[in-house]
Amino acid sequence: MSVTRRNFITRVAQAGGYGAAFSTMQALGLLAEPAERSLGNLPRDLGKGKTVVILGAGIAGMVAAYELRKAGFQCTLLEARERPGGRNWTIRKGSAIEFTDGSVQHCDWKEGLYMNAGPARIPSIHRTILGYCEELGIPLEVEINSSRSALMQSDDLNGGRPVEQRQVIYDTRGHLAELFSKAIHQGRLDEMLTKEDGERLLAFLRTYGDLKNDLAYAGTERSGYAVARGSGIDPPQLKKPLGLHDLLLANFVKGEFYEDRLDWQATMFQPVGGMDRIAYRFAEKLGNVVHFRCAVKEIRRTETGARVVYSSADGTMNRIDADFCICTLPVAILRDIPNDFSNATRQAIQGWSMVTQYKIGWQSPRFWEREYNIYGGISFLNQAVDLVWYPSDRLFSSYGVLIAGFNVEMDEAGKPTDFGRLGSIAAKLAASRASVEKLHPGHGKELTKPIYVSWPSIPYSLGSFANTHLESAQPAYNQMHRPEGNIFFAGDYLSQIVGWQEGAALSAHRVVAEIADRV
Repeated sequence: MSVTRRNFITRVAQAGGYGAAFSTMQALGLLAEPAERSLGNLPRDLGKGKTVVILGAGIAGMVAAYELRKAGFQCTLLEARERPGGRNWTIRKGSAIEFTDGSVQHCDWKEGLYMNAGPARIPSIHRTILGYCEELGIPLEVEINSSRSALMQSDDLNGGRPVEQRQVIYDTRGHLAELFSKAIHQGRLDEMLTKEDGERLLAFLRTYGDLKNDLAYAGTERSGYAVARGSGIDPPQLKKPLGLHDLLLANFVKGEFYEDRLDWQATMFQPVGGMDRIAYRFAEKLGNVVHFRCAVKEIRRTETGARVVYSSADGTMNRIDADFCICTLPVAILRDIPNDFSNATRQAIQGWSMVTQYKIGWQSPRFWEREYNIYGGISFLNQAVDLVWYPSDRLFSSYGVLIAGFNVEMDEAGKPTDFGRLGSIAAKLAASRASVEKLHPGHGKELTKPIYVSWPSIPYSLGSFANTHLESAQPAYNQMHRPEGNIFFAGDYLSQIVGWQEGAALSAHRVVAEIADRV
């Protein structure tokens, strides 16, 4: 009996699922090559007659709805908030920041100013979310994640006065290059290096640390000059190097290697006008698929799919049955919703802790640009509020939003950090202002209209994202990749890029592909 291409592809699909069949059809030349994306172009009628209910209008939920609808699925997306985006949340004039205790802050910044309370940058290597920005027509601009003109401050260095990052970084590099070079020159590494490699490494270290002929580090132009260069006849004087002992004592590890992490390396981008431009553009494309102020109350399996009970905007209780369900709710929310999941999945949800990030933003005149030549980037301190993040938008304008505080309130062991121990919001805002004053003396008083976002206290979030990176979370991570019948789980916490929109989108792609397999 002869095997037709149709029969062959059908057998491939039965054995390996939709993804295998799709790849086979491409290999046989039956489909055009799709654009380079993590999810292939699904057939437009794949989901004809099939329904999907999606829980949560964050990036994962909206990406899933967007892709499934293109493939012919009938989607309903339920969101408890009045806005799309989930943790993709931009605060601007008119925004209300409500905490779980009922307290509310109202933002009254100047028009055009904003703070991204959640994600605030898109790395150039996050090709999926950048691809959606291009597809949806979202204008982007460069986000300046690091600046050598930004500052570092420690009470143990330079009498507590801040120094430029360029001096910390290049003086540290110079001292280490000197130590390493002298060890090679004195033959202390002969057992590990051939003579030729030792000579090559010495040549490298001379340039790396800008060393003198005697292998001493005496300062470098990279660290800057003691007095600004001018047009006179006297040669410019380099800054006196910071001592290695003092640099080690100051312990600037976080700041010195901040931009070296893969997802924080240049080049970074941001949507013009705020990160929520992505969320609102998705919502605009989805139209009446998205239902706001619809809080999920129950999630149940059925013989043919899933059933979700939810309260609508007017307070009435509703029920929706669908062939499939995609749950993108944070685990801190999901653990309190009645369900009939397996014991293994319930244990995974219950045992997963959330990261307790906070962010504080102030309206301020842009003194950091005018007086310090700092355009974007982050300054670091060894204080309770340990960083100050300068805006990359509207450069050279009169006002900006200065982020003075972006970290966690509880460590991974569940103990309060120095910032978390401050207690009251007033004390936290005072610490925020104090860090700006340490970096920029005399300018702390210019900070006005503070906005404090503590993600553990934000309704329908109760944390910024799940602690996926902990080794103890691996069993829960693995378990949540297993669907409960036709109920699937998605979100950044179910990706290897936790905390980023890229991870949320890729997780959505994975679930969409699995549903395509089922169909």
